Amino acid sequence: MSARNRSAPRKRPRQERAKATVETILEAAAHVLVTSGYEGTTTKAVAERAGVSIGSLYQYFPSKEALVAMLLERFHQRALEVLADKLAPHPITDLEQEVRELVRALVEFYGVNPRLQRVLLEQAPRIGRLQVVQEIEARVESLVQIVLAQNLEFERPRNLGLVVFIIIRALRSAVWAVVVERPELIGTPEFVEELSALILGYLRPQGDRRKHSTPGVK
Repeated sequence: MSARNRSAPRKRPRQERAKATVETILEAAAHVLVTSGYEGTTTKAVAERAGVSIGSLYQYFPSKEALVAMLLERFHQRALEVLADKLAPHPITDLEQEVRELVRALVEFYGVNPRLQRVLLEQAPRIGRLQVVQEIEARVESLVQIVLAQNLEFERPRNLGLVVFIIIRALRSAVWAVVVERPELIGTPEFVEELSALILGYLRPQGDRRKHSTPGVK
């Protein structure tokens, strides 16, 4: 079985009872991943934790890779839900406040169950690029680009699509690195402030960057 097939769910639940079973299985998978790690996680352990037969689990998930893939998909879907409200098109009157609120919301989201998120982020390369995750990331980029296009004027021509691409990747890389390497920093004011400064420094026109630079530093 190819890696792609192993990470794909066998079928999506349609009836309420089936949906409840899948929810129970995913909750159990999250618990086992946190307590046993990826290598120690087995479909048998997940089924036992969920209180279902291994056959019931295999109706929906052919492997633990499929369980992780579904948890990753839901993780990104919830991130989109968190960010969508912040990124709804609206006039920006205070760029610094807007950026800090966005960064704070993102950091707070990643701060929920960081041990599980660490496992998911570490195993994401093993699962491969998921189409649903790619679609969610594209949606986030679209929302960011709309807000910036409506509110920011740059003193030099800039490729807005590239600007957004860099911002999203910078935010994601920094937050993922903290979740995996320095989880004690998640949710701290210092991390939110430094990440906000990174984005603000990149977004401000060059004149504003000089104006906000530290005295004596060239």
